Amino acid sequence: MIKDPYLYPGTNVHINVAGIQDKARLKEYTAKQFALALIKLQKEDFEVKSSKDLLTLHKILFKHVFEWAGKIRIMNVTKSEFILGENTVEYADYTLILKELDQVDQKFMNLSWKSFTKEEFVDNLTNMIVSLWVIRPFREGNTRTIMVFLDFFIKKYGYCIDLEEFKRQESEIRNALVWATIGEFYHINSIFNLMLSNKCVTNQKK
Repeated sequence: MIKDPYLYPGTNVHINVAGIQDKARLKEYTAKQFALALIKLQKEDFEVKSSKDLLTLHKILFKHVFEWAGKIRIMNVTKSEFILGENTVEYADYTLILKELDQVDQKFMNLSWKSFTKEEFVDNLTNMIVSLWVIRPFREGNTRTIMVFLDFFIKKYGYCIDLEEFKRQESEIRNALVWATIGEFYHINSIFNLMLSNKCVTNQKK
């Protein structure tokens, strides 16, 4: 078995700045630090310009949890998924991550997002987010970082996340992304369609 440099030896717990070696405690600690970082981040005028902004967001969101926050993973990963009958999802080769992020930019960042109907917007957004998710740039924290990326991205075009709908759909988002890796986009597209709202309140800075 290949040694995982991100784990404490003999455990399945990620090495972290707090030195926590209990998985449940680390999960709780990570959730708390993520929430605090997200509250602070949402008060800033962060603008998504490319997929590379995922690195910046990951560092901001997880710098108090992982020393490698904001850094591309240095190993290949696969994960068996129950909803796929324990078949594995293969993510991007770690040596090709930056190249694949560039390819996402080339495909999606220059689209005429402002001119899209909501249906067109959601369709293209779904494809972009799935493309980013299957790259899995980081060892941990990918889905959360990508959802924050999505939030800042859609705000550029007058959309926002309906928080109540997000809470209802939150537990299903990752499973829907897994389905999308085998070409089943209906689930994640439906979730995004429910989550996205154009009835957004703009926060004016004083």
